[in-house]
Amino acid sequence: MTPSYIFDIDVFHKRIRDIKEALPDIPLVYSMKANPFLVPYLPEDISRVEVCSPGELKICKGYAVPPGKILYSGVMKEAEDITEAVGMKAGLITAESIRHFELICDAAQRADAPVDVLLRLSSGNQFGMSEADICSVLSFAKDKANVRIAGIHYFSGTAKDLRQVGKDIRKIDRTIQNLEDTGFECGLLEYGPGLSAAYFSGSDADCERKDMELLHETAPIIEELAERYDLSIELGRFMAAPCGTYETEVKEIKTTDGVNYAIVDGGTHHLKYHGQNMAMKTPPVEHDGNGEKELFTICGSLCTVADVMARDIELEGLKPGDLLSFKRAGAYSVTEGAMMFLSRKTPDICIRSQSAGSTIVCGASESYRYVISDPT
Repeated sequence: MTPSYIFDIDVFHKRIRDIKEALPDIPLVYSMKANPFLVPYLPEDISRVEVCSPGELKICKGYAVPPGKILYSGVMKEAEDITEAVGMKAGLITAESIRHFELICDAAQRADAPVDVLLRLSSGNQFGMSEADICSVLSFAKDKANVRIAGIHYFSGTAKDLRQVGKDIRKIDRTIQNLEDTGFECGLLEYGPGLSAAYFSGSDADCERKDMELLHETAPIIEELAERYDLSIELGRFMAAPCGTYETEVKEIKTTDGVNYAIVDGGTHHLKYHGQNMAMKTPPVEHDGNGEKELFTICGSLCTVADVMARDIELEGLKPGDLLSFKRAGAYSVTEGAMMFLSRKTPDICIRSQSAGSTIVCGASESYRYVISDPT
């Protein structure tokens, strides 16, 4: 059935093994916003799952994620959201503002339950607190019953290279040193390096090599950071990106003003690559065909000129009924696209594991209702 997403759990687990081999002594945290469909298949050695919304908390409940493994993050947490997280005994909750910290303290007092808090350091955007606000929290946190400052949380964005990770680490070191000069002991440092996932570096294999180069390039400076702090590494995109394939069927081929167009039953409302805009870059696309090689512009089913998935891509013997497989679609696309725009069909979800000898297929309406809405 098309359009559909196929998530290969074997590929997902291999990527996690690759990260563990490069950073063997550093606990890994999965940021589930990258792909909530992968949560039931997380390896046991993933130390925590980062969630950023009440809906993601519900998904964790539905999948029986141990509460102690949950890190509840996110810039918009209301009193009822924090109360729910405290009630389910979430392992860590981030304070993104002074108000957040006060809400956490109130919830802990009402529940008469211990709560571990990470103070989130801002990277210069709406997330987290300034160093001054963190100092303010630390000045009165010692008087708050049931609340323990467990450490610092820092994430500055995605698609970063070695230079940007190095810049992060210098800021982290500088800020923690300033805080320690006031008597603060950091404890845990939860750091999201936001490693870039390659989408436009050629074939699927070429993108994989690019990812591994970046991982091994940045591993030494991350390991040095781990020598100074009790470090956990939070990743989402870099973990999930390689395991996903988006499949769509060619429904019509036509030539207009010298341009060959292939119209497919999916589109950009389903598939979104970070850094892609109006098909100005080309992701890995696989097609099993024979015949004359021609250039095609791949367009989706939406009634908008913006629905272009790839331009001037060379395909061999393309014809109606053929499948196009867009690779490296394991992170974000399945939930980040404008899925309901123009009320077209939502894609089916397929979970594949050759090692387990099985393929599990979920219809779109069933899978989205379960994973995104309310799995309970």
